[in-house]
Amino acid sequence: MQPRHSCFVCAALALGVAGLFPPAQAANLGSFHADTACEAYLSKNKKTNPDHVQTRPGTDYPVIQFNRPTDPDYYQIEVPGAKDGTARWVGKACGSFTAQGSAPPPANGDACHIARHADSHVLALSWQPAFCQSHGEKSECGIDDRKAFQARNFTLHGLWPNQKGCGQRQGYYTYCGAVKDKPAGGFCAYPPVELGGPVRAGLGVVMPSVSADSCLERHEWHKHGTCGDWAPDEYFALAIRLDHEFNDSGLARFVGDHIGQSVETAEFFQQVDAALGAGASQKISLGCKKGLLVDVAINLPAPLDPKGDLKTLVAQAEPSPGAGDCGQRFKIDAIGQ
Repeated sequence: MQPRHSCFVCAALALGVAGLFPPAQAANLGSFHADTACEAYLSKNKKTNPDHVQTRPGTDYPVIQFNRPTDPDYYQIEVPGAKDGTARWVGKACGSFTAQGSAPPPANGDACHIARHADSHVLALSWQPAFCQSHGEKSECGIDDRKAFQARNFTLHGLWPNQKGCGQRQGYYTYCGAVKDKPAGGFCAYPPVELGGPVRAGLGVVMPSVSADSCLERHEWHKHGTCGDWAPDEYFALAIRLDHEFNDSGLARFVGDHIGQSVETAEFFQQVDAALGAGASQKISLGCKKGLLVDVAINLPAPLDPKGDLKTLVAQAEPSPGAGDCGQRFKIDAIGQ
């Protein structure tokens, strides 16, 4: 067990947060510029703010941590003078984050939409039954076959190139191809992605949206894949292989054996270290909604060796800034419930 997760388990209830950073790291993440006056919570989950602290518009606050390393909903900032604890959570809509040592993305965003400039990657996986609790309208969420791949395996959300100079938030370093934004008509309004038969068939297994024709692969390619140094077939073949390696490492079996049960976050991270190597849990962040495990974000390095196995790639990656927002325990949802 790595120190970060031991600390996380011990302190999460007291502070209402997950994935605490040691003090030496607290000043190195960047700054949060408040655009408006927002509630600054001691606990983002319980929305507790006993001394009614609010951010001051136009003020920059040191960032201590994020609730997840990619596309965070909340930032924990240092609020000097707060009586009941200076470490407070604010929602992302309150302002903007700038990474330490980085300038904000330029107004036209051009520097953050140029391919082959990633300095890290994230492999984003989902536990589909829990994902469908809040996305029941999607056609792939109509599948309730307990023998389906997504019933007992993590599915592929995406493989995301990242660039620190564009900010820590997943979403800044994107759209490096001809498409420059998400179309108003949704995922299926993107141009189709030309894939070879074997790759499309493999993608239809690990990404249920493909077999259900709801077009997630179009979004993932145009938003993220175009920022890498690969063709669509290469990009998705790599992502498919890494998804299978994560599942086949024993982690899908562990989670599948606990369907309908509550799992200690610390125990899951122990399984990660056993499956992917000592310290691998330091490279992973979890996302939960309503106590259910939904997302697993796995840090990977740049450049990304297309022949590298997942265990080796995780060992080469930078640590995650936090363990996620699942608290001390989370529940594993069953398909169709």
